[in-house]
Amino acid sequence: MTEAESVEAVAAGSALELRSVSKTYGATRALIDVSLTIPRNRVVGLVGENGAGKSTLISVINGVVLPDSGSIWINGASVRFGHPSESALHGVATVFQEQGLIPTIPVFENIFLGRERKFLRGGLLQRGRLIAEARAVLRDLEIDIEPAVLTGSLSFGQRQLVEIAKAFALSRIYPVEPIILLDEPTSALSDREIAKLFDGVARWRGKASFLFVSHRLTEVLSLCDEIVAMKDAQAIAQLPVAGIDESDLHELIVGRQRDAQYYKEDRQAPPAETVLVRANVSKVGALHDVSLTIRTGEILGIAGVLGSGKSVLARILAGSEAPDRGSVEIDGHALARHTRREAIRHGVGYVPAERLVAGVIGSHSVEWNLTLPNLGMLERTLLRLISVAGSRALTRHWVERLRIRTPGPATACGALSGGNQQKVVFAKWLAYGVRVLVLDDPGRGLDVGAKGSIYALMRDLSHDGAAILLVSDNLPELIGMSHRIVVLRDGRISARFDAPPQGKPRETDVVRAMV
Repeated sequence: MTEAESVEAVAAGSALELRSVSKTYGATRALIDVSLTIPRNRVVGLVGENGAGKSTLISVINGVVLPDSGSIWINGASVRFGHPSESALHGVATVFQEQGLIPTIPVFENIFLGRERKFLRGGLLQRGRLIAEARAVLRDLEIDIEPAVLTGSLSFGQRQLVEIAKAFALSRIYPVEPIILLDEPTSALSDREIAKLFDGVARWRGKASFLFVSHRLTEVLSLCDEIVAMKDAQAIAQLPVAGIDESDLHELIVGRQRDAQYYKEDRQAPPAETVLVRANVSKVGALHDVSLTIRTGEILGIAGVLGSGKSVLARILAGSEAPDRGSVEIDGHALARHTRREAIRHGVGYVPAERLVAGVIGSHSVEWNLTLPNLGMLERTLLRLISVAGSRALTRHWVERLRIRTPGPATACGALSGGNQQKVVFAKWLAYGVRVLVLDDPGRGLDVGAKGSIYALMRDLSHDGAAILLVSDNLPELIGMSHRIVVLRDGRISARFDAPPQGKPRETDVVRAMV
């Protein structure tokens, strides 16, 4: 930006601008030439599907992630952040849905945490002055919270307001007007707390500028002045809220064609009538009376935004988490303890979203990972010794059958590509002979070819009679692969869709049920 353009930006009242910002992680393009503007003392909404690039964008603005290219401008001046502390110097503060407050210290300490230097005199912390400044911040924002109370004694909604106060407190430390990034701040709030937060933002906008990220489009339309829509790592539009409705936003967010051939829809055969999985479960704060069935040979898709409860449901069906109320039955047998061991014994395999955290152990070999759940079938003596020849044969069979590309069975799983790691996770459960497979975002982080291989494998499993629960943030994938779709919103089922090969639901209809 030239000096003349900088002067023009300040005059126009731009608090923050991104110009052609891009970020790549390996083969994944997380941001592609993203440009947007946050006018001073305005609220700009940021919307898009899971995986559209919103979180990466937030991380670039607050200094957590360094972009590969492009520039950031604050109040008409070019800035470059290498750390969140540098973005804070320019007034940028983030309020995350997963709060960053320390519950065991008072509110005033949380508000100025990490910025106590201003309150030192002779090497001693001026506690009284710190409390007085915190009280002034809370009073200015009309937040009725006593600064000396223990943070952990507050409700979630009150703690969210403390997060806001912490952001505004930057102006007490640095000569800046805050730019506050609200990242899904309402996901765990009650309606009353949401109303209080929105009332506060309406009052505070004269003192700050906001970027508001939310999957709840009604909230975005009611709170924001402008909306930036993201799709496939790009900012496709920045529009004033006036004249936009939810249907317009649905079309903006989705706006693409599904490739039926890519998802092997011609191979989608009707499932059997036999019900293999029954569940009716509740989990405090996550799921409320969620009831579903999965038939033999059926792929049941679960849709929902972040925080909808879909991954919690997957963990409950896989036995990794217990419901607070309700039951899960596998082929007529109830899971009594809700443990992975019990679920595995009843034939339930689990492919988690984080492969290297809960799917494979990256430092161990392909053979070790693949045979771990199958040691019982490899025991050959009364001493329960494992047959080395049997282990090698089992590994070789599944490496060849799933076309796992590896230099050999002794290769560490962490050295394989993401697609081949995912195949190892599938292989260990197929070798075990599972009848139910719980898949949480199985295509995450995979390239197009690797995803195609996983989709073909899912069709093979469906034809062989497996019952599959598919949780996915990728709507074309979910719609293309599923026989039926259940949509979760705020932990409750908001819609159910049949998805036969010639009658797939529209993405806009599914999105509407999600948000």
